[in-house]
Amino acid sequence: MIQENEIVSLLFCIGVLYFILINKLQLKRLPSSNIFVSGFLIYTLSRIITVLEGLFFEDILNIFEHALYAISSVLLLIWLWNVFKKNERGVE
Repeated sequence: MIQENEIVSLLFCIGVLYFILINKLQLKRLPSSNIFVSGFLIYTLSRIITVLEGLFFEDILNIFEHALYAISSVLLLIWLWNVFKKNERGVE
């Protein structure tokens, strides 16, 4: 069964993804922006899987969804590490 909050969350992700695509050149100025964008894309994929799991293959898609959450969290951690490590060395 699809829940309304899952649909709303997916719509928010799609809105942010649209913002990322429009501002792709400005985002490249961020350190390690490719890691950040990859993490967000994987998070968006996990939100899509969340909605799909309400339709079919609940158990398998649930495991896949949570694995994608973990991967996106690790990518965000790596991105944060890169940003703060570079700033610690005085690089802006």
